[in-house]
Amino acid sequence: MAADYPATLDMTCRESIPRDQGIMHLLALFILWIVGGIIGFLANIVAPIVIAYRVSKKGGEKYVEEDGPEFSRYGGMLVALYAYALFLTDELPDKAVGSSVQVEFKPSGNPSWLESLLRPILLIPHGIVLGLLGIPFIIILPWTIIDALVNERYPSRFFEFVLGYLRWETRLVAYLFSLTDQYPPFPVSDLLNSLLGGGAKS
Repeated sequence: MAADYPATLDMTCRESIPRDQGIMHLLALFILWIVGGIIGFLANIVAPIVIAYRVSKKGGEKYVEEDGPEFSRYGGMLVALYAYALFLTDELPDKAVGSSVQVEFKPSGNPSWLESLLRPILLIPHGIVLGLLGIPFIIILPWTIIDALVNERYPSRFFEFVLGYLRWETRLVAYLFSLTDQYPPFPVSDLLNSLLGGGAKS
C-alpha cells in the first residue's frame, strides 16, 4: 500500500501566489526543463553507481545505517526542487524541506550492490506509467502558470493530482537511492480519482 511506504510527502494547498513569485516559479520551471537531462542522469545513472559501489564496500545494512541519511537529504532536495518548479511552494529547496515540503524517508533494508545498480531498470515500468499519467500536465501547467500570474492563486482543483504525482515520484526516489527494499506500488486509481475530483490520497 502507498500509505505504508517508507517515503512520504505532505503539503498543503497554497491560498495565494504573489505575482513576482509566479515569475520566479516560471523561470525555475524553464531552467528545470533545460537541465532536466542532467538531473535525470545524476539521479538515475550516477547515483545508483555510487550507491552500488558503497554497498559493495560496506554491505547493505551499513550503507542504510551510515549513508541512508545522506541520500535521504539528496532525495528531499530533489523532491523540493520539483515542488518549487510545480508552484507547490514559495520556498527554495534548502528551506522548503521540513517546512512547506514535509518529505520523509525512513531508510531500511539490506540491499545488494547488484540490486542497487539495477534499480533504474527495475523502475522502467513506473517511468512508462508516470509518463502516460503526466500527459495531463500539458493542460495543468499552463493553467497553473496563468492562474499564478493573472489571479495570484493556485488552481486548487489540480492540487491533489499534482501532489499525488509528486508523492509517487518520492517513493521512486527512495527505491532508486536504495533507502528501502520495498518495490513502489502503482497507485494509478488514486491518482486518476484525484484528477477527476475524488481527492483520494495517493
